[in-house]
Amino acid sequence: MAAAAQAATGSVMTARIDTAALIDNARTVAARVAPAQLMAVVKADAYGHSTDIVAPALYAAGLRDFAVATVPEAVALSQLLGPDSGARILCWLFDPAADLTVCTRAGIELGISTPEALEAAIAAGRATGRTQDVHLKLDTGLGRNGLSLSQLDTVIERLRTLAAEPSTAAGAQATTGTATAGTARTAGTAATGTAGTAEPPASAPVRVTGIMTHFANADIPGDPATVDQLHRFDTLYGRLQAELPHALRADDLMVTLANSPAALSLDPVPGSHVRAGISLYGISPFEDKTAAQLGLTPVMTLTSRVLNVKDVPAGHGASYGLTYRCERDTRFALVAGGYGDGLPRIAGNRGDVAIGGRRYPIVGRIAMDQMILDIGPAVDGGQVAIGDEVIIIGDGTTGPSAEEWADWCETINYEIVTCISARVDRIAVGADAASAPGDRARGGDR
Repeated sequence: MAAAAQAATGSVMTARIDTAALIDNARTVAARVAPAQLMAVVKADAYGHSTDIVAPALYAAGLRDFAVATVPEAVALSQLLGPDSGARILCWLFDPAADLTVCTRAGIELGISTPEALEAAIAAGRATGRTQDVHLKLDTGLGRNGLSLSQLDTVIERLRTLAAEPSTAAGAQATTGTATAGTARTAGTAATGTAGTAEPPASAPVRVTGIMTHFANADIPGDPATVDQLHRFDTLYGRLQAELPHALRADDLMVTLANSPAALSLDPVPGSHVRAGISLYGISPFEDKTAAQLGLTPVMTLTSRVLNVKDVPAGHGASYGLTYRCERDTRFALVAGGYGDGLPRIAGNRGDVAIGGRRYPIVGRIAMDQMILDIGPAVDGGQVAIGDEVIIIGDGTTGPSAEEWADWCETINYEIVTCISARVDRIAVGADAASAPGDRARGGDR
């Protein structure tokens, strides 16, 4: 049946996406981070697993908080889930010169990393007559996107000025609470202090609904850089509470620091939510721990088929450059799949794949569309036939894991799965979840 389906679609390679494993992983992560809530990161086409499959499966299981990187990803996700889904969608990577009104109209929340980005969000709110929800992203040491100290000064002053404008002054004057410097270390709470609870009026062009940062070395448990970032975040967060009591929604402020490695290693898990990505797909973010050791199951199985089997004499070469020559009479098997499908060329003469539960080496260079296996002489490799299924990426037992591919390719497992190209069909398998991945994973309807 699988072969017939592939013939109908014209695709030989298939990525099977196990939605049951996906939901199980979400439950595992949600239980680990409680009382913090789970926000599913589905950027880069759900790390190569297909947002069209992953997001609806998680939504059907009850999850409501999602994150992506770019505005187009956020808009596509909003359209996929529907305007009345109640899903909360956050994105943080955009050109401040872009028209952000599409986000404001769709209720998409924006991460703010520069004063220019804040101005773009304000402009979108004013252009639409709606309030644009924003998350202030703080650079606590990663050095990537996020507000530096000087940029934070500018943003604080701009938010103060905005609150004093006629359209928003009522919201500022209604604030009666006094902010107290607090800590974001306790999950599920905005802080130990109390910020002003009055919301800006509906006409306010922006509203701060979140504070966020990103760790640099959370995949190295115990690294002092993570401790330094936690302290820096607490200091900056306390400052924001003290200086912007009118701007922070203390009743519903999303505080997010932890990515997958931080969520699976820090105790307690900081913030009200965690932005979990790679772990949801059953892939370990740690070099020294497997997915199984973390209680996770790989969601993707990448398969192909044998297209040709031939006898070759000793000394025969394989693929471009003839970097491999067989030492004895043997058989070559041709398998569909190459760097045009996202399989790194460097894995040639290093990696292997599985056929019928047995591993066979990839010989010669991986080409754009195909690879060659040395399956041994007929007495050894005779069981391999044209049409046989090939497991290119499995769980380490069924076929080589993403971690093994990462080792062969001198990279990380994240890159292996996210680089699987669009011409590889993604097909959902696995029963739909009957229940949500834990109450704390749902994130609550909005």
